[in-house]
Amino acid sequence: MTDFLKQFEEHFRASFLEDLKGTLEKARDERVYACAFGTDSDFITLFLAVNTEESLARHIAAMKKKDLCSSEEDEIYYRWGISEYQYGDESHFNHISKLLYAVENAYDYKDQLVAIIARVVQETDEAIFTQYGQSKENIVFFVSMTDDEMAEELENETVVLMTKPELAADFLKRYDHFTDDERE
Repeated sequence: MTDFLKQFEEHFRASFLEDLKGTLEKARDERVYACAFGTDSDFITLFLAVNTEESLARHIAAMKKKDLCSSEEDEIYYRWGISEYQYGDESHFNHISKLLYAVENAYDYKDQLVAIIARVVQETDEAIFTQYGQSKENIVFFVSMTDDEMAEELENETVVLMTKPELAADFLKRYDHFTDDERE
């Protein structure tokens, strides 16, 4: 493993646990259903985005009042579109983004970075979640790209690495009943 990947893992492990605890504390009285790691198409940024069933319901209600949510497709977008997530905006990943930005062609390390993220999530003790009234087994974990048409492919590849198989299978079917025209 290169020094860069070792540094990334060390920083990510510490930052993820800190951010996770802070986010779970904020969402303590709600049910977390998704925990996503956002990046860009160059893999030089990284942030945490978390959503709960309750925050999703509030957000959809607000979007309906603005006439910005009028279909099942819209609701699915709000459920899985990480830019719509309501928790995680105080991420401690800024120094990780600086590390990613400093390495030449961070995207070349995409598979190794995803493997590190997945390993850290897998190794995160259930006790951290239960301490905040959550269950790791009930949360969908995935990596997404905020500015790339390859986002869905990355989400599908990564969800199976970090999420309970039954939840991952449901996630993979999230757009199945839409035509290609409706998905664009």
